[in-house]
Amino acid sequence: MLKGAIFSLSGVLVKEGSLDIHLLSETVKLLHYVRSRNVEPVLISNHRWTVTDTKGSKRLFEDLIAERLGSPIRCFFGGENGMPRKPLATATSHVLAQCGWSRREVVYVGNTETDMRTAANGKLLFLNAHWHGATNSYGFPFNSPLDIARFIDCFCLGLNGWFWALEKQGNLKAFALAPFTTLSSKLVQAHAYSADAKATSKDGAGNAVFWGRLLASSVYRSGLADEIDYITAYPGHAPNSKQTVIAEALNILGQSLRKSYLPDLIVRHTKAQKSQTTRAAGGQVGIENQINTIKLNKQPLRGLNGKPYVKSPLNKQKTVLVVDDFCTQGNSFEAARAFIDATGASVVCLGWLKTINTDYQALAAPLKISDPFSPVNVSTKLATVSYSYYESITSSKASDDLAAVHKRYQDWTWPT
Repeated sequence: MLKGAIFSLSGVLVKEGSLDIHLLSETVKLLHYVRSRNVEPVLISNHRWTVTDTKGSKRLFEDLIAERLGSPIRCFFGGENGMPRKPLATATSHVLAQCGWSRREVVYVGNTETDMRTAANGKLLFLNAHWHGATNSYGFPFNSPLDIARFIDCFCLGLNGWFWALEKQGNLKAFALAPFTTLSSKLVQAHAYSADAKATSKDGAGNAVFWGRLLASSVYRSGLADEIDYITAYPGHAPNSKQTVIAEALNILGQSLRKSYLPDLIVRHTKAQKSQTTRAAGGQVGIENQINTIKLNKQPLRGLNGKPYVKSPLNKQKTVLVVDDFCTQGNSFEAARAFIDATGASVVCLGWLKTINTDYQALAAPLKISDPFSPVNVSTKLATVSYSYYESITSSKASDDLAAVHKRYQDWTWPT
């Protein structure tokens, strides 16, 4: 769970040259709120700030904040008491050491380019406060202190770990946040968020901001961020399919963690059968359907709208996080693993949700792919090993938790 929130002074609590009393009150409300949730807010700046009251008297800004909060707040000023200056990576590591926090227990709330670089150098999730004006395009953008309070409540405190986690020998790692079902009478609480996830992924009609921020914060807080070097999304069923609706969130996550998002690493060269449609008609679709219709891009883009790599960035020292919307039997993940394994790199698979009552079908043996950047043709059915859906459940309360977070996110307001 989140333990600390680092707040920059400039552009967050105050804008240089002016003092907006309304925005200051809203930001103090945010500081009050995180404290009420047992998250300690701390202030960080390269210099001390002073404010002038209506009588012309000057006072330290941190004293004004402490007065409005009703108690002192811990402050770190560059060049004082061993505190390095922003944007050095040692600035945030100094704060973490002094407060006794690990990196994944903290978020950084900033506004300026210096803040962005400070958070990136420290590999902290960057929440970009826009209420005094947008000064850079990095990080998750927030237009109000309330929106950041909602983010912290829902995504940093509302969920605890993965619902489903499959970790087996042979580098098989797959995770999901919660069960997926819109029909089960035993999981009625899952219907609303499952329907929204489906509408978001398939039709673009749901809340992409919710799902993107949820996935990104979960990767950051869980520690998966420390295991990976690149992030990519599994493509749609057709060569002309649009990018995942959470591409922007994955790109921001990559920027925050210095882990490049590769939007076109996995390429759909031929239209694949839709598993859901085929199953509904009584048929079966195996892993071969995915393997025969994808390949890897040797020169993927480095981030959205970025420049392509000169040569493939994948090798045996690298690990790729592959994100897909719903994990049913794992056909997409197994195809991705087969191709990425052929480069020597490792894979971590992450689904938004896991389809209930369905076991994961993993390849029984590594697939020999001599050139992962070209199409392959598997003409025979591949042998698989089945991993129990139920034995991989790590949190039986995940559907309740996500249902509560999904509802609370939509209705969120300052607590009375």
